[in-house]
Amino acid sequence: MRPPSLRARMAATALLVSTLTAAVLVVGLQVILGRSNDATAVSRAQSRAVAAGATVEVSGGRVRVLEERSAVLDQNVWTFDSRRKLLEGRLPQSALARTVGSLSGATTAQQRTVDEVVYVAQPVTRAGRQVATVVAAEDLEPYEKAERHSLWLSVVLGLVTVVFATAAAWVAATRSLRRVQAMADLADDWREHDVGRRFDPGEGGDEIAHLGRTLDQMLDRIVDSLSAERRLTDEIAHEMRTPLAVVLAEADLARQHATDAQREGLDNIHAAAVRMRDSIDTMLSVARAHSSGGDRTTIGQLMGALDLPRTAYDEVVLAAPVAPLAAAVRPLLENAGRHGAGEPRIEVGRDGRTVVISVVDDGPGVAAEDLERVFEPGHTTHGDGSGLGLSLARRMVRAIGGDVVARPGPGGRFEVRVPAR
Repeated sequence: MRPPSLRARMAATALLVSTLTAAVLVVGLQVILGRSNDATAVSRAQSRAVAAGATVEVSGGRVRVLEERSAVLDQNVWTFDSRRKLLEGRLPQSALARTVGSLSGATTAQQRTVDEVVYVAQPVTRAGRQVATVVAAEDLEPYEKAERHSLWLSVVLGLVTVVFATAAAWVAATRSLRRVQAMADLADDWREHDVGRRFDPGEGGDEIAHLGRTLDQMLDRIVDSLSAERRLTDEIAHEMRTPLAVVLAEADLARQHATDAQREGLDNIHAAAVRMRDSIDTMLSVARAHSSGGDRTTIGQLMGALDLPRTAYDEVVLAAPVAPLAAAVRPLLENAGRHGAGEPRIEVGRDGRTVVISVVDDGPGVAAEDLERVFEPGHTTHGDGSGLGLSLARRMVRAIGGDVVARPGPGGRFEVRVPAR
């Protein structure tokens, strides 16, 4: 299963955080609003009870209620005397009457909530003596309705916030990672012969600019290391070619005057020196290809360097120099010639932006379990082989941005895969 992209993980993190934040805010808002509404309802009931209690007076030993009380105050307000007799107000519902009646004799301020209605009992005292009790009720339905509306509004706003936060995180991640992707594409496009190019983000900037400067410094160190390695390879190859030339010349001279018994040994010496010279030439080709500016060639130029017939793809341009390509294809042709009964052949095709140069023979081919083993240094199926040809071929092609792969039989098939320009 393919792991999610960094952009998707950042958006998912923003979604999770914004969802949790919105949930906490919605729940917190509802709790605060509920408590505030409860306190407001109790306060309103208490205010009405106190106002109603102010209209109670004692005259001639009798407790009575002033007639000028407003209709607003009379609504859901009941006044009882000290004997719990109703002086003012009506009790139309039995449930309401039972609750109000239970509070009618309260001697201290009390509060009770029954069936979404809050009740407040307020004693009325005159001259230090309780003469009446006022009970006021406040319906909580309007407050709860307001809470429900607030809940729906909070949920909608929370969802909108989550969507916008996630979308903003996605857009921000896309814009930021687009620069990183552009840098990755540039780095992928640069081959070893282009290591002189740099991102050069300049001074200052954000973390991506800092990443660019860090990569530039790393490329500088890589360039220094590669330059030192190439110089060493070139110097060693040149130093080895001189004594090899002497060995070959002396072997050729000795073979001219050798006896039949001596000729076989001299032939072996000559063949081994030729193989070593070819390996050194290959090393030099790779080193010079890296250091030279020739970073492209055509199929026609490659076929010409190999002395092979032209193909229908001769005008196709490859993103690689001709020298290491030719040096990589030659051991594949030699390998095909050793394993096949007839002449090896070259097949050229396209696989998207990749040019596939196949070396094919009619030999037994490579078993599926040996497709990678044949590229290991020292692996050979011939007693006179060194086992370095295929390994060096793959190394050279990979060094210029391509690859060499083996395909299972019947018949041998090795593919040189090189990006096209």
